[in-house]
Amino acid sequence: MNPVLKEKITRLPREPGCYLMKDAKGRIIYVGKAKSLKSRVGSYFGAKGNLTVKTVALVEEIYDFDVMITQTEVDSLLLERTLIKHHKPKFNILLRDDKEYPYLRISVNEEWPRIEKVRRRKEDGAVYLGPFGSARQLKILLDATYRIFPLIRCSRHEFETVKRPCNYYHMKMCLGPCKLPVDKGLYRSMMDDAVSFLDGKNKDVVRNLKDKMGAAAAAENYEHAAVLRDQLQAFEAVTEKQSVVLGDIEDADVIGYAHKELRAAFHVLMIRERLLVGADAFLIRAPVEEGAEALNSFLLQFYDARTVPAEIILPMAIEGVDALKDALLASHPEVTKLSILEPQRGPRMDLIAMAEKNARHTLEEEERTGERRRAELEILKDKLKLRRIPRRMECVDISNIQGTAIVASDVCFVDGKPAKDLYRHYVIREISGAPDDFGSIREVVRRRLERGEREQDLPDLLIIDGGRGQLSAAMDALKEFGAAHPLAVVDMDLVSLAKSRSEKDRRKIISADAPTRTFERVFFPGEELPLPLATGTPEYRLLTQIRDEAHRFAITHHRKRRGNIAHASALEEIPGIGPALRIKLMEAFGGLDGLRKASLDELKAVKGLREAAAVALFSQFRSAAEAEDSAP
Repeated sequence: MNPVLKEKITRLPREPGCYLMKDAKGRIIYVGKAKSLKSRVGSYFGAKGNLTVKTVALVEEIYDFDVMITQTEVDSLLLERTLIKHHKPKFNILLRDDKEYPYLRISVNEEWPRIEKVRRRKEDGAVYLGPFGSARQLKILLDATYRIFPLIRCSRHEFETVKRPCNYYHMKMCLGPCKLPVDKGLYRSMMDDAVSFLDGKNKDVVRNLKDKMGAAAAAENYEHAAVLRDQLQAFEAVTEKQSVVLGDIEDADVIGYAHKELRAAFHVLMIRERLLVGADAFLIRAPVEEGAEALNSFLLQFYDARTVPAEIILPMAIEGVDALKDALLASHPEVTKLSILEPQRGPRMDLIAMAEKNARHTLEEEERTGERRRAELEILKDKLKLRRIPRRMECVDISNIQGTAIVASDVCFVDGKPAKDLYRHYVIREISGAPDDFGSIREVVRRRLERGEREQDLPDLLIIDGGRGQLSAAMDALKEFGAAHPLAVVDMDLVSLAKSRSEKDRRKIISADAPTRTFERVFFPGEELPLPLATGTPEYRLLTQIRDEAHRFAITHHRKRRGNIAHASALEEIPGIGPALRIKLMEAFGGLDGLRKASLDELKAVKGLREAAAVALFSQFRSAAEAEDSAP
């Protein structure tokens, strides 16, 4: 054992807190919590016979560690969750980033609130529900909500500029507040019922609808009563299919767990008002934590941004269950009652069995899928004659229009799957004026190699979108870099992928009515002839998938930059907006993105901006946004 670490351990306090294990480069590779930091951290460096194989693998990479002392065990739980979310250590249980899960945002602060599907939760005063594990299930839920409650579903711009109510009004699926007099109190009450429905509080919805319908009828407001009656009937039609009744279990999440080798699966059954209303499945790496420790870590992250039910039903006992309960209550002050149970018999145990069966199925499906991907990667290695199986592949694509806003994308696939946290954008710095794909590729490849040398994360296979010329440009950068760092790129393969073309495009028309197409072609350094990829083969699927993803990612970023450039120009071109006012506008709305989204009234409210200039600016931004939306 490193004597410096040994000395450091002897000085650790016997107090609760978190420890952060680091590798030789100072990267945090594991975060853990402890009742006693001295005992817990010291346990990693004792006899290896007491450690699991996975923990031994972790210890072999530990070069140093830091600790953070907390007041209580509950504080250490909450701090551990925050540190894992921030640092994403490779040896921890990690749920996918929240941006991959959709939320529902209810804009309660607006005059006419609406429901929106978003990918990120912000501290903006809106009400958020979720995140939802399945985008498909969320769509079904939203469709049901709109069938029951005639809420606004058009965009803000459409709402402000429409000349007459849309077809949803005529189908009785919207009240038409865009052009018709609608009581705001009535609309907000309907939105409250919709939120209760989306949150699974079906009994509250029925009770509120019946009470309001009775009150409207008593006040002889028969038109309003009829609207409420239609909502109630639609609600009953939507919910009558939910027939899995669960006895006395009112409000609970049932957690199933399974693990195998370096994978763990969790399956969460969600019960609301004695009905099984949905489920979420999670497959994650589990290189160190297993069993109760993995379950504890999962629960803290799972409930970080989700509603906590009255009961959490677990498949096994976990250490420090009281501390976990206190931590969840501390981070969810709206929850007043919480039980964490590990049943041994009865209906709750039956539900645990169901959840665990689903978790095992998730693992088995992943194993089958993983075997297929491994086989495909081996085929790709053989077909392309690569040095090794390309577990990490990256693809570079350049996007520009007439030399403006030139950007590049570098997308990454690990084991045949997109690894979106490893995607990167590059803004081309050395090329301006006329577009120069070759120069842009040389710059991007050089910068990628430099980063790879610093971070030791070069891919097994680097793919350039293009033909022989693009590959030559990448090779120039590779040779220049390799001369200075001969060992850095010794194992990396480099190819380019050229799109298929029709024979008509090549002016070789074989048949006037049915021009044939060439194959997608892979070019190799130092080889004259490319390798054609037959459609439908594993190598075709893998290479075209990553190339198309690189193209999509580059185009998305290019449009954003092009839009920002156009909007910045718009500020300069509008009479009455000088340098001082431009700065004031940017500060008022937090930059171009905020300014672009501002309403006309918000622009008019800026002191010093005349109404004519505000109208011109709003129109300019709106036209640019519509043109961008309609772009292919």
